[in-house]
Amino acid sequence: MFLHRKQKINAPEFPKGLFWINSDSMTLRSLKGKVVLIDFWTYSCINCLHTLEHLRTWHKKYAHKGLVIIGVHTPEFDFEKDEANVKRAIKDLKVNYPVVLDPNYKIWSLYANRWWPRKLLINKDGEIVYDHVGEGGYAQTENAIQEALREIGEEDLPAVRPEMSVGGGICYRTTPETYLGFLRGRFGNAVGIIPGEEQDFNDKGSHVDDLVYLHGHWAIEKEELRHSRELAQATEYLSLKYSAFSVNLVTGSLKKNKSVEVHVEIDGQTLPEDMAGRDVIVKNGKAILTITSPRMYNVISSDVYHHGTLKLKLSSDHVGFYAFTFGGCKE
Repeated sequence: MFLHRKQKINAPEFPKGLFWINSDSMTLRSLKGKVVLIDFWTYSCINCLHTLEHLRTWHKKYAHKGLVIIGVHTPEFDFEKDEANVKRAIKDLKVNYPVVLDPNYKIWSLYANRWWPRKLLINKDGEIVYDHVGEGGYAQTENAIQEALREIGEEDLPAVRPEMSVGGGICYRTTPETYLGFLRGRFGNAVGIIPGEEQDFNDKGSHVDDLVYLHGHWAIEKEELRHSRELAQATEYLSLKYSAFSVNLVTGSLKKNKSVEVHVEIDGQTLPEDMAGRDVIVKNGKAILTITSPRMYNVISSDVYHHGTLKLKLSSDHVGFYAFTFGGCKE
């Protein structure tokens, strides 16, 4: 988490011709006299998702007082460039403030951005007066919003609650974010990768922490890992020895209106119900992750920090796996 302020820096104007959701197209010039909070985000980013509750709250509390929140949706993965996918995500996430799609990184580049999420506060004169990167800092950010609102004459503002998360959780080192394409992927038994072509991998069972191991027929694309054969049974898999409280997976079906069932195991056994993430259903002795539209899925959610070997078994050939993220804090 980074936190810093900027003094009297003019905010670059938004480019023309971008697609807006929840609003007609906006310009910073037309918003002069208001307070603008820009939030760089993308809908499969776990850190971005953690901040949304606060953004929704600020929109509800301050929109009628002169605050305009604009979500700049700059994609990390190609599927996040699709307008239909972003519209679906915004609806599911109950984001009701304006969002502008930035698929070609035009706004990102204008603001010399490098992070998701990042919040920039623009005052009534169009100047950037506050800059925050990452999660946290919610009380500081809200105080900055109120300071900018007072400059436009708003005085009847609610008290800002102290930062409740500071010192309130127990956190441990987790497996780092793990990408699954050949550009950034880290594989334990994928030697001599031929990008985009089906290869037959053999998992010999001896695993190093934090590396992905493959068994069966897979194609490793630029951004994603794709199981490349349709099978009668879920006998082929990817496996990862990890450390965390929780495990999330960015994944999606590669065929429209086609779902994929993935069997979830930990340490060679069916994932127990008390560790099942919100997107996993444990029934009839099996833990099933049903994958539909591309997004982040919560696979494991445990009250206990643990070391385990996750195995995702499948038979379908129309699913892409993009990245794992891990939670290291008990709330």
